[in-house]
Amino acid sequence: MIFIKTTIINLRKTVTGYGFWVCAGFTVILCFSANIYTDVIKNDRYSVFSSLRTFDREFMLTDTSFCSFNVIQRSVSGWLSLFIPIIAAFAFIPLVCDEYEAKSVRFEIFRAGKRSFHLSRFLTALVCGGLAVTIGFAVFSVLAFLLFPGIGEYDPMKREMLLESLSCTFPEIKNSLVLPMLKTLGVVFLYGAVSAVPAITLTAVIRNKYLVLCIPFFLKYAVGQTCIKMQSQAVADYEHTDKGMMKLAGIVNPDSLAYLPQMGELKAAVLLYIGGLVLAALAVFIIIQSRRSDSGE
Repeated sequence: MIFIKTTIINLRKTVTGYGFWVCAGFTVILCFSANIYTDVIKNDRYSVFSSLRTFDREFMLTDTSFCSFNVIQRSVSGWLSLFIPIIAAFAFIPLVCDEYEAKSVRFEIFRAGKRSFHLSRFLTALVCGGLAVTIGFAVFSVLAFLLFPGIGEYDPMKREMLLESLSCTFPEIKNSLVLPMLKTLGVVFLYGAVSAVPAITLTAVIRNKYLVLCIPFFLKYAVGQTCIKMQSQAVADYEHTDKGMMKLAGIVNPDSLAYLPQMGELKAAVLLYIGGLVLAALAVFIIIQSRRSDSGE
């Protein structure tokens, strides 16, 4: 009961704070940076924003890359995927670090108990990180549906080809867009929640909010580059592709969760890997916090 009450209090503090809504706002902005169209003749790439400035609706109806659902699916591949560790963590981390800096956190710990308090903080960070990113992504999705052509606006041949290609990932899309969009928002929530894990875990040993926000960013970049090198090595010999290394790179990739619907047979492995990392981070966080002699530190 104390754990639930503490979690609700933390959620209320976070959702009513400026960081949560700044996080949601930046998510909307970063979604507009995703590349959605490539001019194969000029070899120019166009983001969501530049496409809206450059092309009219008549031109958009000639290429299904501008379909609103396609735009939404590709929006996580822009700057959002790079800055997601900072964006997701910013919903909660500044509040946590400021409370530790003010030494006011010891009074909350005395009332709730160490384990319940820290467990509720970890859970709140995940929920708020995922929720803030999801709200921003949902706002962008609404704008995409308003600004870009829908599937039904394309001619029958293009529409049929588009539905056929999308049905591999979303089999129910031929009936309605509701379930595919709910799945997409669910994946985005998980992506945001998991992206907040490194930052909240670091608060167990670091109180400087700038370091807590930036270290996961560099860590994600390093792991992402390692996965790219692994994929390059796997296909170095085209006649003898290392499928095992390709699968491992796909599972370990920090952005694999964002593309979960497209992961096919690797879905279960990705979820198992991510779940293991989250549980390990939780264990480290709780152990370190529980061993502190001064609750205000």
